[in-house]
Amino acid sequence: MTPPPRATPAAGRALPSHPLFLGSLGALALAVIVAHDRVVPMGYPLWGLFQNGLDLLVYRSGGATVLRSDGLYDHALHGGMWFTYPPFSAVLFAPLNAVSAELTTILGYLANFGILYAVVLLCWRQLGYRTDRRLYVATGLMAVVFTWLEPVRTTIWLGQINLLLMLLIVWDLGRPDGSKLRGIGVGIATGIKLTPGLFIVELLVTRQWRAAATAIAGFLATVLVGFVVIFSDSWSYWTAVILHSTRIGETAWPANQSAAGVLARWLDVADPPLMLWALCAAALTALGLGASWLAHKRGQALLATTLCGLTSAAVSPFSWGHHWVWFVPLLVLAMHRALGAGRATAWLLPLTLALPLLCWTHEFPDSVQAIGLFMVPTSDALAPFFAAVYPLMFVVIAVATLIALRPRHRQGPRLRRAEPEVSTDRNCDLPHITVT
Repeated sequence: MTPPPRATPAAGRALPSHPLFLGSLGALALAVIVAHDRVVPMGYPLWGLFQNGLDLLVYRSGGATVLRSDGLYDHALHGGMWFTYPPFSAVLFAPLNAVSAELTTILGYLANFGILYAVVLLCWRQLGYRTDRRLYVATGLMAVVFTWLEPVRTTIWLGQINLLLMLLIVWDLGRPDGSKLRGIGVGIATGIKLTPGLFIVELLVTRQWRAAATAIAGFLATVLVGFVVIFSDSWSYWTAVILHSTRIGETAWPANQSAAGVLARWLDVADPPLMLWALCAAALTALGLGASWLAHKRGQALLATTLCGLTSAAVSPFSWGHHWVWFVPLLVLAMHRALGAGRATAWLLPLTLALPLLCWTHEFPDSVQAIGLFMVPTSDALAPFFAAVYPLMFVVIAVATLIALRPRHRQGPRLRRAEPEVSTDRNCDLPHITVT
């Protein structure tokens, strides 16, 4: 099958040179910096942007078990947290133990912002924009603005690896078809954390056979590395630990923005019925991958990748709010559309998409800071929607994609009265009449 051409409507296009464009981005970036220090002060104990790093320190502790004889999955690590990722990820985290915990968190904050910058820059480049000074400056300002999105803010706050996985995949699948080892980034990302494995399914659905084979080979290589370096932990993980999703958290927690979490909260149960969840997950997978397939068929590679990323967060048994960083490339796509439209009202789309994703906060009487629309108390009528905000956004986006990219049948020429032409098709015994 010949791969579809990649859409490059903005090939060679530069970002707007009007001072209002960069000025607006600069003002938004400054407002975000102020908001980070005013709404939840950056130095506020535990809740400040640079006052946590818990997950990164758990990764560091998991890496430490590789260097010792401790088991990786048989006891809690830093902060009483369990290690939930495949063994290969612990091997990657082992070098973090060469520096102190304090320096690890600082490096994590810097790395996540740098990775966010790289993701945004890659998105613009894949949309065909010239990598000139204006793009570099605008990307930096956008990266600052995007830190006020809850998934990004929480990723940085906890020292999570969501942005790193997204960078691997956006870089990998953004390369031209036939690029050397295209798919390897997907395979490595799947070896670090299993949820990117849905991208392998997407490659198969879109018949990108070579990239899919490379991704599978890359994933199997990570499994092999795990067995070579920490055999007993690898055996434990692939035969038992992988089935224990409760090590991550309680399904009904408000921060679980997956279909399973939504069903549990809507039904007011600890865990939704398995069959109901399976049917719901299957329907959402079909919806998301169907939209991704159609985007790929229309040459919209970045949109196809983004939709698959959103789908993986929706159908995973447990998806924290910060797993939904795939809204970042979606917002870049919405901004690209607004720039191409050339009218002010087109900017309502990215603004509307961003609104539910912002760092809506609420401070409870015990000084606990809730961040994210799904954590903010509201009326009984709105509570079900707030509790399911990210999955509901995914459904709307996927359906809108299917509608916008659906095949449009051209209306044939109107029939007019004319003398019929009689012609004979040599592949048909009977003559056929052509009306002009």
